[in-house]
This record gives sequence, C-alpha cells and structure tokens, in this order.
Amino acid sequence: TFVITMANMKNTKPAFEKINLEFGNSLLIKQHTEVVENNLPFWHFHPELELVYVNKAKGKRHIGSHLSYFNNSQLILIGASLPHSGFTDRFTSNGAETIIQFKEEFLGETFFDIPEMQSVKTLFARAKKGLLFHQEAKKEIGPKSEGLLNYKGIDRIIYFLEILKDLSLSKDYTLLNVDG
Repeated sequence: TFVITMANMKNTKPAFEKINLEFGNSLLIKQHTEVVENNLPFWHFHPELELVYVNKAKGKRHIGSHLSYFNNSQLILIGASLPHSGFTDRFTSNGAETIIQFKEEFLGETFFDIPEMQSVKTLFARAKKGLLFHQEAKKEIGPKSEGLLNYKGIDRIIYFLEILKDLSLSKDYTLLNVDG
C-alpha cells in the first residue's frame, strides 16, 4: 500500500492538471457515486475554479496549507491555481461527489466586470483562498450543484449563474487557506 504523508506532501510540488472540456461546453461537470479503488490523493492545481459538493461521505480536505477532515458532506469553492487533492475517502450509502470546473472567464473576458456581477467577481477573488460553505449554504446550494447535470446548453449556464449568485450572497463560509 502506498501512503502519502503530510511530510511527503510538503516536499512535493503540485502537478498541473489539464482540464479538457467537452466540445460545445464551458463547464466540466463530473459526478462520482462510487469510490474508485486505489484512488490516491493527487496533489494538483489547474487554472479553472472548482466547485465540489460531497454528499454523504467522509474524507480529507487538503487545500493549499489547510488540512482537515469532514464527515457526511461539504461544499467547497477552490480558486484558480490553488493546489488541492481529492476529497472523498469513503462514500456512505447513497453518497455522491459532484465537481464543477470552469474558467473565470467562461462567459468572456469582461462579463464579470459589469456592475451586476461584482458579487460574483468578489466570490472568485475570495475563492483564491478556498471557501468552505457551512450548513445553511450547503443544504441550499449543494443539491443545486447536483441538479446541474440535468441541464444542457444555455439552460445549464443560466442555472449555474444562479448557483454562483447564491454562493456570492452567502455569508455562511470559512476561508481555508488564510495563510496563502
């Protein structure tokens, strides 16, 4: 069995992960409902932001210099190029992990510069430290992120903007990588 300890992780540079979007899509959405055997922690970063909702599972958070454990569920927004590793150690029955990866400029270089989108632009800036959303936000927004799989095309983008709006208005979060 191969074990990665924190001492080994500190001496390891995060690997660059290239995210490949499907043709005609601006968002990459993945959902895992089963644990992949031999799924070792992969310390990596990518220029895309990543929204992760883990529903009914146990695991470890390793985001930047932050390391902690969770039980049952979590909702995290990871900023662009913030090193992190996988989260799920073990699913309970009916568990799932939903991952949404997207570039900050997925709607164009200046879309989030308009006055109506300032709260989302601020959200993206806060996400550079990693955001862990708490109970109220998790209960409301987590299932919406799972539901994003049911939408296609422009409806998916509109529904995702609603999720970003909800995240940006939430005060129910903790910054994870406060030391930078």
